Amino acid sequence: MDLTIAVTGATGFVGKAVLPRLLAAGHDLRVLVRDPTKHDFPSAVKIVPGGLDDASALFKLVAGADVVLHMAGAISAVNRAGFFRTNTAGTEALVMAAQAGGVKRFVLLSSLAARRHEISAYAASKLAAEDVVAGVAKMMQVLVLRPAAVYGPRDTATLPLLKSLMARIAILPGRAFNRFSLIHVDDLAQICVAAVASSITGTREVDDASGGHTGGELADITRANFNRPAKLIFMPFAVALAVGALGSLATWILRRPMMVSFDKMRELYEPNWLIEGENWPRENPVSLFDGLPETIRWYQANGMLPPIDKGHRSPGAEGPNSP
Repeated sequence: MDLTIAVTGATGFVGKAVLPRLLAAGHDLRVLVRDPTKHDFPSAVKIVPGGLDDASALFKLVAGADVVLHMAGAISAVNRAGFFRTNTAGTEALVMAAQAGGVKRFVLLSSLAARRHEISAYAASKLAAEDVVAGVAKMMQVLVLRPAAVYGPRDTATLPLLKSLMARIAILPGRAFNRFSLIHVDDLAQICVAAVASSITGTREVDDASGGHTGGELADITRANFNRPAKLIFMPFAVALAVGALGSLATWILRRPMMVSFDKMRELYEPNWLIEGENWPRENPVSLFDGLPETIRWYQANGMLPPIDKGHRSPGAEGPNSP
């Protein structure tokens, strides 16, 4: 069934993977974009200029739509209020517009971090957004997707981790025994496309269906494919907190969000970031053994990681001028 879908976050890392799949599925798309001049979209996509703080634009986006797919959000901010302004107040404004516009289904892309709302301002803002959406569950179908940490080509957030893994001595935040779930961006995009057309409601935590990973496993995979790292060291918690505190101080002084912060380090040292409950049913999830080398080779091909390899290339690796 072709649906009219109102989309936020289409220009983000996940959104760029989701949008072409929605088009391929035959849906009519409306996309909220703060500055359309900075992005190119297929002619079939209807562009609605504006942001989550623009009530008029939000109503134009959702009026008469069948489904809202809300992927926009802040993963870094200058302060706690910044996270809540985008992740919570932005979601609330969109939900109000969806109610007024007669939307039948609302899919929120949240985060596994929402499960530990006390650990960071980001996590607290994502849980508060989930609560906003849950508040309209009696008026429309509501589905909350909580993906594990998302990785894949083009993701700048994981690039520092990959740079460390490609060094001779990898120094990673976290502890050797910590286990965490991951999901490849293509896998998550497949789930998002299925989610808008499904009738599933409630909250689903999603990952690569592997049972979780460790930092040592990441190093083993890069070592097998790229002969790096020769040695793996886990950063002591006290050192990580000090580094995070410096990042937070830099954010406060420069009024510009840094990816490294005190809260982020606390998240990374949480011992169990494994998903709980029923995963999203699908065939052939992207395995870390395939997805991690593919991601690294994409960064190598685009000059963001050193060209260290064991002598083979992924057939999907793209160069800077690839179509």
